[in-house]
Amino acid sequence: MIDYPTDRRVSAEADRHDIPEPVLVRDLVRVVEVLNLKAKDFFSKRSVLAGSMALRCFGSPRFTVYDADFSTSSETVSPPTVMKAKLAYSDDDLEIMPAELVPHDAQGTSWQSAPIEFNPVFTSLIPNPDDRSFKADVSFRGMLLDGLEVPFKVPYDLDIWPESPAVYIMDPHETLAEKILGWCAHRQVKHYADLAYVALVSRPGGAQLIDLSYPRAREVLDGKLATMSRLQPDIYAAFPSIDALLDDLAQRPQFSSTQWSRIMYLRDARDRFTQAHLIAAVTGVLVPGLKGAGKQPT
Repeated sequence: MIDYPTDRRVSAEADRHDIPEPVLVRDLVRVVEVLNLKAKDFFSKRSVLAGSMALRCFGSPRFTVYDADFSTSSETVSPPTVMKAKLAYSDDDLEIMPAELVPHDAQGTSWQSAPIEFNPVFTSLIPNPDDRSFKADVSFRGMLLDGLEVPFKVPYDLDIWPESPAVYIMDPHETLAEKILGWCAHRQVKHYADLAYVALVSRPGGAQLIDLSYPRAREVLDGKLATMSRLQPDIYAAFPSIDALLDDLAQRPQFSSTQWSRIMYLRDARDRFTQAHLIAAVTGVLVPGLKGAGKQPT
């Protein structure tokens, strides 16, 4: 799956990015998990890697610690419980042992395997058994846009493959919509942080990494809001329209101190991605872009 690095290389890279060694090892395991799913034909235009690990393919410096998010459909995985077999993996250096998948919502449109335990024979840098697990969330709510096939990028240099393999990831317009709903409905700081990053790297210019169309983003957000309002009417009652979401997003947020303490950026990005910088990006770039697109003539 990958060329497993030596402990010396992992320790040096963890120190360079100021990431705890067990966190970096767990990330390598999640990378193997993604490649395992690729080998088992999980990925396609409508079955993708989602969330923050997908945003890495656009250079995101936020280092996800525990989760792996996927979006698929019954055409790829049916019933959802068979996803356990797809998540299982074993070679001479690593064994991944998923828990049974259970519904994460009342309608059974989102499923979760937690914990997914692993035995990292390739390293001695994760001695505490409590650190040898991660979680996978698998959405069956369907996608509005085809996924993008892109090189699977990691934010460190460990020579784990000769060339980055291609995987399907969620289109950033759809990721943006899901992150907006995640913040407005649940106030998860990680979603706000990712919204700020998308806003910053989608600005036209030499540093642009995401080609974002705000009119298209509004269309996708409208569709996602309609779906979630149908599935979870009580949670989304406060947001009868896109305008209600954007009005909420325009407000200066109060971040949970506990959640903020768990946000991890790579060392060289840490000084830049402050709370003030995130807020300025969302309220000063993202919200005006989305609101302005709604005023354009059709």
